[in-house]
Amino acid sequence: MSKNDYIPENCVWELTLKCNMNCLHCGSRAGKKRKNELSNKEALALADELINLGCKYVTLIGGEVFLYNGWEKIARRFTENGVTVNIITNGYHFGDKQVKEVTYAGLSNIALSIDGMKEKHNTIRNNSKSFDSLMKTINRLNQENIKIGVNTTLIDSNVSDLEELYTFLLDNNIKIWQLQLANPMGNFSDRKEQMISINNIKKVTSFIKQKRDEGKLKIYTGDNIGYYDENEKFIRGEPGNINYWSGCHAGLSVVGIDSVGNVKGCESLYDDIFIEGNIREESFSDIWFKDNNFAYNRKFDKSLLSGKCKDCDMGVYCRAGCRGACFFTNGNFFENAYCIYNK
Repeated sequence: MSKNDYIPENCVWELTLKCNMNCLHCGSRAGKKRKNELSNKEALALADELINLGCKYVTLIGGEVFLYNGWEKIARRFTENGVTVNIITNGYHFGDKQVKEVTYAGLSNIALSIDGMKEKHNTIRNNSKSFDSLMKTINRLNQENIKIGVNTTLIDSNVSDLEELYTFLLDNNIKIWQLQLANPMGNFSDRKEQMISINNIKKVTSFIKQKRDEGKLKIYTGDNIGYYDENEKFIRGEPGNINYWSGCHAGLSVVGIDSVGNVKGCESLYDDIFIEGNIREESFSDIWFKDNNFAYNRKFDKSLLSGKCKDCDMGVYCRAGCRGACFFTNGNFFENAYCIYNK
């Protein structure tokens, strides 16, 4: 790819680290607000820069997005300039104030984090009231005709809930569902024994293919699930199309921004080693186009692959899959512990 090909089309932006939960798998150890998080003025200026560089899709996250005052102004700056925006929330509190904010923001959908049925969801969320609060939020969103998506983060213990959860989502007018694996970072780095097993990953890819074939809701796989098993071409992209994993796009067409303005290739790369610069010290454009930034992808060469990925016949295409999955499981960038490809 040439410099002109590097367009930050997809941005995941953590507006605040402040959160009202303490989830077992939280990759950012969210809870307390960071000191000196970006102001609305700084965030709006950054939004303008992303728009000018061709950003097309933005996901606003936390912490908990609703705890950042003015999030809806940032979202609207994007949406009124033709950018598709959604937010991810734990759905713990959703009332009249949030309805007004969401309406003003012009979101494509609200993605709720649901990690299983009531017992397992509450265990993972460390909150016995979480699931009941979610139900109230789902009912209010449906009442207001606000489109709902769901993100489910998989660990070994909640895979068994997928079938029941699927029925639950259909019964509650959910339109989009994304399944992703919990990488062992943040809180989950202390619980590596709870990481999903290879056998369960195989069950997940089969489950996704089956449900996409049913065509009752749009179901998507996260970038750290796969790769190249017999279900590969049926689990990515728009349902009904043939798609293949084409490598990690962090720093190529994907960018992550945290609440104090640090820029990384992806918000799943939650370690300081991945910080390429800070927008308070230099412009986003300077960071994005700087030589040697995002080198793990922009300067990738098959010779960098290691471990079981080194001699893989799909290595030149896969490039070891999700960069975060590699780093947080193996401590390097180019060997993937989650791969289920039988070469």
